[in-house]
Amino acid sequence: MANVDGDESRSSFPSSYHDQLYTELWKACAGPLVDVPLAGERVYYFPQGHMEQLVASTNQGIESEKIPDFKLPPKILCQVLSVMLKSMKQMRSTLRSH
Repeated sequence: MANVDGDESRSSFPSSYHDQLYTELWKACAGPLVDVPLAGERVYYFPQGHMEQLVASTNQGIESEKIPDFKLPPKILCQVLSVMLKSMKQMRSTLRSH
């Protein structure tokens, strides 16, 4: 995300500077307990945890026994292809109001 303000022509800094600044800002906001893997690294994906987060984020009150069973293994070894640091709009507005 090199162009945070929407107009790169107004900046005297190269886009790599903006990328580095954005990355450092994102990590500072995320906190010291967040570890972001690098492209090429291997990580485990936990489908059950993903489903639980989905249920929690939709606030539908679905009990864990009603979460669909997709017959997936408890963990899946994956390789990271790319990393995009993003934030949720709701969280940005919450942070601004404090």
